[in-house]
Amino acid sequence: MEAEDYRQIEELLYRSFWLIDHGRAEKCAELFTKDGALTFGPGAPSPGTISGADIAISMSRRQAQSAVTSRHVLSNILIEDDGDGKATMRSLLTLFRTESNDMRSEVKSVADIEDIVAYNGTGWKIEHRTITPIFSL
Repeated sequence: MEAEDYRQIEELLYRSFWLIDHGRAEKCAELFTKDGALTFGPGAPSPGTISGADIAISMSRRQAQSAVTSRHVLSNILIEDDGDGKATMRSLLTLFRTESNDMRSEVKSVADIEDIVAYNGTGWKIEHRTITPIFSL
């Protein structure tokens, strides 16, 4: 992989959570492959896997939660070239979230994220994202 591939893969991570944090979660679904999957591991509010068109439905529901303010802070990003146009990206997520207008945020979760990403000829897409809570606060 070239340095530009690493940059594009990392931007995919940042862009996906930026869209959620800025009221545009529906656009996040476009960053997944058509048959992509999103898994919330044990300890998540709703553990399980959603895939394909259900990701868009889930992101639409999140976008409708206008009273929720969140910021996903991402760090410790590692990207490994898996060959054949695929890569694995691992990162750490610290989630700040509030559901009130008083702007008092709380750290709601610290989680590991693993993204399997695939190059589709024009760019990188998320094939499978797994979010595994490490601490629920």
